[in-house]
Amino acid sequence: MKRSVHTVLMFVLCLVLSLSGLHVGVSATRAADTGTWTQLPVYGGNVYSLAINPLTPTTLYAGTASGGVFRSTDSGDHWAAVNTGLSSPWVVSVGINPLTPTTLYAGTYSGGVFRSTDSGEHWTAVNTGLSDPRVIFLAVNPLTPTTLYAGTVGGGIFRSTDSGTTWTAVNTGLNNADVRYIAINPTSPTTLYTGTDGNGVFRSTDSGATWTAVNTGLTKQTVYSLAINPATPSILYAGTNGGVFRSTDSGTTWAAVNTGLTNGWVVSVAINPLTISTLYAGTYGGGVFRSTDSGDHWTAMNTGLTNTKVQCVTIDPLTPATLYAGTDGSVFRHEAKKQTVIVLKIGNSKFTVNGASTTLDSPPVIKNGRTLVPIRAIIEALGGTVGWDGTAKKATVALGSATIELWIGKNAANVNGVSTSIDATNAKVVPEIISSRTMLPLRFVSENLGCSVVWADATKTITITYQP
Repeated sequence: MKRSVHTVLMFVLCLVLSLSGLHVGVSATRAADTGTWTQLPVYGGNVYSLAINPLTPTTLYAGTASGGVFRSTDSGDHWAAVNTGLSSPWVVSVGINPLTPTTLYAGTYSGGVFRSTDSGEHWTAVNTGLSDPRVIFLAVNPLTPTTLYAGTVGGGIFRSTDSGTTWTAVNTGLNNADVRYIAINPTSPTTLYTGTDGNGVFRSTDSGATWTAVNTGLTKQTVYSLAINPATPSILYAGTNGGVFRSTDSGTTWAAVNTGLTNGWVVSVAINPLTISTLYAGTYGGGVFRSTDSGDHWTAMNTGLTNTKVQCVTIDPLTPATLYAGTDGSVFRHEAKKQTVIVLKIGNSKFTVNGASTTLDSPPVIKNGRTLVPIRAIIEALGGTVGWDGTAKKATVALGSATIELWIGKNAANVNGVSTSIDATNAKVVPEIISSRTMLPLRFVSENLGCSVVWADATKTITITYQP
């Protein structure tokens, strides 16, 4: 069985750490709007997996290399071991039934799969038909949670259609039995992807019955993690021993997206479910990196992260600014500074503010290659103000310490009193009155107010993020 050197080292390290035991310590103090990582009171062993209750995200579970499963019901401030009936303490993966989150599954490295129907209080082995007990990953069908998949170190993939009671091997076409990860298309769960140790990515379109290698452009063949864009499932990301790769055609072709990613051993990739252009990459030795442009550029976000050997990154589904990282010695929580995220779409008057829908006076339009919008509703959603001088045909936009003055038909504006070209490469970009609405250049206004702006050409959407 082929293994990468990194994988062998990881398992040796985990075994060494397991001898020291994993402990629960005193409660951590919650980091209040600091934008840093806080170490949580679970320490001393390798934290392989983190799973969050999708309906009650204050409840989360940690799968560890030596202490079994730990549970927290207060966003990680306190933890307790929940291992009754769990005969194998080396828990590599924890899965949750998204519709009935009291039902959990634990994949262990030596004891196969265990199931709990009472939020982890009690566990029962469910291994009938599972010929390889070294379960490295569990994936639960999001629409039909009685169907789940187990990826193993040497036996390939097994499928259960009865909540884990019985299992069947589904490996036709899968020429590598050492499975690292399984990802399920959230809107069409018959489509699956698996990352392997040494043979890249395989895709199935028939619920795992048959598999086909999809590796064009994927130069690194050990794939530790996969993430599927929930809004556009044809876009997916692979975390590999050579950084992050992105596919925009359902895995058929891949391209590396590693600018700014200084550590290439990416073992976890996560997508912000509300702002899908924001990604996180957990690296083994380099900490956590964030991208706000769908992987094109990455920046380290490691303030307070005292252990940079990250095993997994998980996002709070209801409050995506809150992240959790499992490392080879503890769990960390990251709570970002308060921010407002606005998502607009060309031609659509509806837009969202931190996920809540609201309405513009008129839809955004593209003119002279730039986006124009009726700015008042957007600025007020950010906490700013907009003034209008009908005589001078001047709009004054203020947010925080920034003030911008723009005139209808003029390609220059005043930014904090300084005359500034609206678009140095295109003099035709000017504020306009369209259908009796004042329309201002979105990117110019937003960026000069301190916002970040991301354009997604495939969906014609604009994401504005403002953090005071």
